[in-house]
Parts: sequence; structure tokens; C-alpha cells
Amino acid sequence: MSFQRLIRHVPSLVASGLVLARWSHRPLVKRLYTTKSTPRFISVQSSRAAVSSQGASSHDSSTQDSRASEIKDAKLIFNQAWKHIEDHYGRENIHLPREFIFLMGAPGSGKGTHTPSLLRARGITNSPISISQLLQTPECKELINQGQMISDRYVIELLLHALLNCDPTVGILVDGFPRTDVQVEALKMLHEKMTELRSEFYNTDRRDQFPRPVFRIAVLYVDEEISLQRQLARGKMIREHNAQIKKTGQGELWEERVTDNDETVIRERYSIFKAHYGSLLKLSKMFPFHLINATGSIKEVLDIIMKEFEYQSSLELDSDTYDAISHIPLASKIGIHARLDLISRLEHYQDTEPSTMKQAIEYIDEHVTPHIVRHSISGHAMIRTENQLLDDSHFVNIVMDVLSERGYHVSFDSRERYVPTAVDLKTGKINLETHHIHVLTIDFPKHYIRALEQKFS
Repeated sequence: MSFQRLIRHVPSLVASGLVLARWSHRPLVKRLYTTKSTPRFISVQSSRAAVSSQGASSHDSSTQDSRASEIKDAKLIFNQAWKHIEDHYGRENIHLPREFIFLMGAPGSGKGTHTPSLLRARGITNSPISISQLLQTPECKELINQGQMISDRYVIELLLHALLNCDPTVGILVDGFPRTDVQVEALKMLHEKMTELRSEFYNTDRRDQFPRPVFRIAVLYVDEEISLQRQLARGKMIREHNAQIKKTGQGELWEERVTDNDETVIRERYSIFKAHYGSLLKLSKMFPFHLINATGSIKEVLDIIMKEFEYQSSLELDSDTYDAISHIPLASKIGIHARLDLISRLEHYQDTEPSTMKQAIEYIDEHVTPHIVRHSISGHAMIRTENQLLDDSHFVNIVMDVLSERGYHVSFDSRERYVPTAVDLKTGKINLETHHIHVLTIDFPKHYIRALEQKFS
């Protein structure tokens, strides 16, 4: 059933007292449903309390008992939202993306600026889901402008619908979730539900539609004064831009944010962020947690983001797959001790078999160095030979180690070639002689003649 049918009920639900959000106009992903289901709507009675203000002062005064109560309420809230989703889409049709990046940040930390960089770093083609964009009704805007927050239950259900409205074959970035203790607990439960679905369908033909979920938390951080300065500067820039547009009648007006003009509101928003940051830290025990210092320039912050979100197989592969291949050394780590190992081997050769070492050096002087000199401009030499010294793999190792110590990149290959030597005319039998063809491939820095000519011209 199309989700557009649900959207048509928005006016009546708002009139009944619900605080609903307007969906962003992104193209719907076509889904094939195996069962028909009727969408469930949030009851008016349960949604009368959908709007709640949660200031920093009330958060700071919470006790351990209220924390336990919040966790209990979070389970109830999430289970209700999940039940509505299952009823609407069908359990077997809850196809969610594999990778989730939950992006949070202090006000003015540049989430909007750096979101495209995060998407590129992870190869995510889905449009980001912005909680603030989902909550764009006049009622929600008024509360947000007052520095207050929308109910957790409503935000969670809107988010689940949005997640099911994207391409599940690629990752997704969620901007502005989780913000509260209840939402943090709901995020843990979402991970549990996805893991549960994977186990349920693991031995069916739907297995690939329920991948192992990978959750990553990213928090962009700036201190309060930088946050204040950035937002006030943004508000000033927008006002000046709009004044110029009104004066000339040319161009497009930019949306003015109330939160960019009032220092009191800005500080209230920052205090809410600080109050909820403790909730985010709880996720660091479960999921990869990236705290990114966003006080630098755009390029500096971008470099940090790219480094933080490099591919990590231990996070992204299934545990069985990772366990099967993890014993193979990483390319980035294999050379850490290679230099020390090379020195140890060369000294061992010289101490225990100096004659073989001398023979290897003489071979290099006579048969390798002339080729290297001949190809010094190209930086690449390939030596094919049937020299019987290279039939001995240990001798080859010594030659390669000596060349490696001198800065050359060496690879070695050996093949057999069969050459006919005689034919028995009576039986037709062909006698073959085996030849061992050895190939040394040597790479080294090129010599740029053109650059030198330009330098002295």
C-alpha cells in the first residue's frame, strides 16, 4: 500500500490535536509487498501528549529513578512505533539499509556543511534524513523556536517511515537523531530489531534483504562561544542578503531562523545539546563513536571526517567473514617491521654464509646493475634469464634482499619451458628438455629529463 495514503490523513490528524511533520519530497522507492496491510494511525488520545518541553534544567535534576523510568518508557514507546511499522509494511518487508550514520552536532557546528563530505566518504547515495526537516509543521516550528523539543515517540515513528522510504541497498545518514535518553534507548532497540530480523530470515531466500546492521555515531563539537558567534554571523548574513533582495527585487530570499537572531535562544539550544550529550556518550559503549572537533576550517574538519570514516573491515563485515580473513596481515601494517626484518636477514647472511652473500652481490654487479642503468630513465627493468644460480630459491631471496636494501622494488617469477630435442620416428615420441626461465622485475624512481631542461631554460 502506498505511503501517500497515509499522507492524505495529515490535515485531519492535525485538526485532532496531533503534531505531525511534513515529509521531504524525495522519490519513493518501489517495494514489492507479499502481504497487504492496513496502515495504523496514532491514536488521538495517546498523541495529546506528543509535544513536551524538555529544558536543560529538568534534565539536570533527573534522578536514577527517573532514568530507569525513562528506559522503561523508551521500550514502550519504541515497541508501539515498531508495531505500527510492522502492521503497515509487513514484517517481511521491513528492508532497512545496512549502514547507518547518526549525525549529531552542537548548534553552529556545520552539520549541513559537512554532510556531503560524510556521504562521499561512505559512498552513500540516499538523501540524508534530517529530523528537523521532518518536523516542519507550524506547531513544531513554534516549539523548536522556543528551544523546546518534540515528543520522542512521534520522532521515532517518523524516522522509521523515512528509513523505509529510502534505497535499502546503500547506507543512510540521519541528521539530528538521537537527541534524548529515550531516543538513545530506541536506537539500541532498533539495532536489536534488525539483528532479530536477520536471524529470523537468515536461512531463507530473503537473507540478503536483512543485512547485519552497522551503526556509527558522529558528533561535531564546538564550544558555546564559537556556536554563538557562528549562528549570529549566519543570521546577520541572511538578513543582509534578504535586505538586498528586497531592495533590488532580484534573487531569492533565504529563510531566516529565529534561533540565529536571539542570543538567549541560542544559548538555550546549546544548553540542551550539552544536557543530551551525556546520553550520546552511552552509545559509545555499543557502536563506533566519532567525536569530531569542528572548530577548525572547513578543510581541516573535512580531513578529520575522511580519516574517521575510512573503511574498517572489523565494523562492516559479518563476524564470520571477518574471522575467516582477519589472520591475513593488513597491507597498511605489513611493512611496519619490514625494514628491521630486512636488516636482520642481511646481517645473518653475512655472518653465516658470507660466500653465498658475496656470490649474490657479484651476480647483481654483473647481471642486474647493467640492466638497471640501461633503463634508468623509465624506472623499470625486466630481466629474463636461464642462469642456474636462480634455480636456488634461497639465492634468489638474498639477491632480492640486497636490492631491496638499496631502495629497489623487486619481484621474481620462475617458469618452465619445454624444448623438443629429438623425435623417435618409429614411436612418435618427442624428447623434451626442460628450461627454467627466471624473471626479475625491478622498479625504481624515474629520471625526469624534461623537468631538468625546463628548470635551466
